[in-house]
Amino acid sequence: MVVVLSVLARKGGVGKSTAVRCLSVECLKAGLSVVIIDTDPQATCHRWGQRRAKAGIPVPLVVAVSPAGVAGQIESFRKRRVDVVLIDTPPTATPVVNAALDASDAALIITRPNPEDLESVQESLRVAGAQKRRTGVILWQSPPDKRVRAVTLAREALEVMGARVCPTAISASISYPYAYASGLTPQEREPEGRARAELAEVWAWLQREGILASMSYGKAARMPNDGLASAPRGQAATRSNGPEAVVPADRGPKGPARHTAREKSA
Repeated sequence: MVVVLSVLARKGGVGKSTAVRCLSVECLKAGLSVVIIDTDPQATCHRWGQRRAKAGIPVPLVVAVSPAGVAGQIESFRKRRVDVVLIDTPPTATPVVNAALDASDAALIITRPNPEDLESVQESLRVAGAQKRRTGVILWQSPPDKRVRAVTLAREALEVMGARVCPTAISASISYPYAYASGLTPQEREPEGRARAELAEVWAWLQREGILASMSYGKAARMPNDGLASAPRGQAATRSNGPEAVVPADRGPKGPARHTAREKSA
């Protein structure tokens, strides 16, 4: 059964697309096939997917919205037995956000621990709540020094809104833009770093809260189709080099290693 998660943020630049990319890699680490549907006009996830494909890393598959719409795409991936679909939504109130939530099992809101960003969370909670979607909130780009009161105050403000808040706040780090430029995520680029540990804690919280829990484990990561990633209008499509899913593994003594998981037949 495919699990569909919409990732929301009413303000740009808070880390929403970064969160989508990082969660997709956590899915791969868990042995799950995952697809990102990039509905954000900025298409940062799609460009990241292109960088990965050029580097010989064809997973996760990143696609733009098709003429069939989000619901039609999800149904197609369901037939292909994809495990997880992550929807990167636009940071504005558009019909595609409602369509994404309507097709989702749960929602995840990303925000920075700043008053001006927190003010926009209430509307996202309202929209997700109106569709009765189980919703969590993650504080992103937080001060690395956990003694700073900003995170505590932000968490308290979110709880007053009735939000389900992740106990782990993701620290601001230069690792994120460097990883993006290489078509990677911080947990791939620095498998022993702080970002990897924080993202692992977030992943575990999503499991406990039932936001990304209805899935099976122990499967090899699979490509859901022939590797053709549909591109936003005006951009070229990206195709992988075959049915092998190449997933970056922990670095060894001679540098970054990769392991390969072949697509299993249904």
